[in-house]
Amino acid sequence: MALKLEQFLFYFLFFAIPLQTRKILYSPGWYYNEWQSVYLYATDVLLIVLFLFWGFSSIRGPKFLISNFKFQNPDFYLVLFLAAAAISVKNSSDFYVGAFLWLKLAEFALLYFYLKTYALRKFNFITALYVLIIGGAFQAIISIGQFLKQGDLGLRLFGESVLSPHMAGVASFFIDSGEKIMRAYGTTPHPNVLAAYLFLSIVAFYFVVFYARPNKFLVHSGHFVMLLGLFTSFSRTIIFLFFFNFFVRGFLLNFVKRFRREFLTKEFIKEKFLPIFLVTIIATAAFASFYWPEVQSRMTLSSEEEAVKLRIFYNKESLGGGINLFGVGLGDFTGWLMEQEPNLPSYMYQPVHNIYLLVYSEIGIIGFVLFLLFIGGLLYEFVKRVKMRKMWDYSFLLVTGSVLLIGLFDHFLLTIQQGRFVFWLSLALLVALTNYKDSDRIKNEQ
Repeated sequence: MALKLEQFLFYFLFFAIPLQTRKILYSPGWYYNEWQSVYLYATDVLLIVLFLFWGFSSIRGPKFLISNFKFQNPDFYLVLFLAAAAISVKNSSDFYVGAFLWLKLAEFALLYFYLKTYALRKFNFITALYVLIIGGAFQAIISIGQFLKQGDLGLRLFGESVLSPHMAGVASFFIDSGEKIMRAYGTTPHPNVLAAYLFLSIVAFYFVVFYARPNKFLVHSGHFVMLLGLFTSFSRTIIFLFFFNFFVRGFLLNFVKRFRREFLTKEFIKEKFLPIFLVTIIATAAFASFYWPEVQSRMTLSSEEEAVKLRIFYNKESLGGGINLFGVGLGDFTGWLMEQEPNLPSYMYQPVHNIYLLVYSEIGIIGFVLFLLFIGGLLYEFVKRVKMRKMWDYSFLLVTGSVLLIGLFDHFLLTIQQGRFVFWLSLALLVALTNYKDSDRIKNEQ
């Protein structure tokens, strides 16, 4: 009974990642500020329960014993990074918020260890991917509905925000006719966060189609819906990365001899490659045809655009703070910015839209170096161990590399609950799945 409950909660976690259901415990001032508040998400409770199951399993047997952790160099840098972040809390203008954000950082670092050392060894990986696909299709249906309605659907139980293109702070853009268009949110706090989750869901779909035996109609229907959902987010960076991933995989299949021999058989082309290609082309063409003014508007990128100007502004501010060993304080970039620039509109007080500069600003040069050593070490160890022999080696590297590139243009991977899941899950998968030696092992785990 306990095992079934643990399995259900683990798989449900992949569906629940985008849900915003939460309780705000503390927020300074008379208005809510996401970046300077204390809160508890339903997914936090879910993680705590899963960690307790992990602890009980460690007590019962040595197989998953926590004390058996072997800290290789990347993980050692992660522990040192957590230590540097803890020291930086002393610089935070609100010690309690800084301490809370350190606990969040530690929570998701623990999720990384939980996934790579325990969960992805104990539970069925393919089943987890199916749940991620179902979650992606669910979010896509909501996002399509929001885009068509140009407003929220009233799904407060799932944490859906109140949305309208005319509300302050809601992500939107203008088309040539002057009409203001709202981007879709799903149940996440921002369209870019929605797009990141859908990106992972679509990649999960690719993996299932390539290495499992899915129901063709169901998965390809889900694929079509997820693509439309991704497009309604109008997240330029992530949509670009999706197409980049798509074309790189196509290039590898067609121009690398060992992959061409392995995959490009008549059966594979007919059963797998051609349906994926056709659904992608049809979904892209259909959306672009029906909503060309919106697509054209988002394809136009200008240095005078507010989103671009704000990113440049935040980057300059973060670098203008000078070199500090332990930063301005964990979670305190917005508070520091308020002190430096007290006359800005309230909506401009946000974290710098770059996770690397955010770490540099808040945790300091020591934390920044340790963070880069941790990520660089993971990538190096992955390439070194797998030798890049299998197609999925490139897939995992592409996914993780894409997530790290997203971090150059946005902060949500380290500052927002759903983004934290995307970031740490992608890193854990890169490490844990180096244990898969060949496709037979994955097929045997279905």
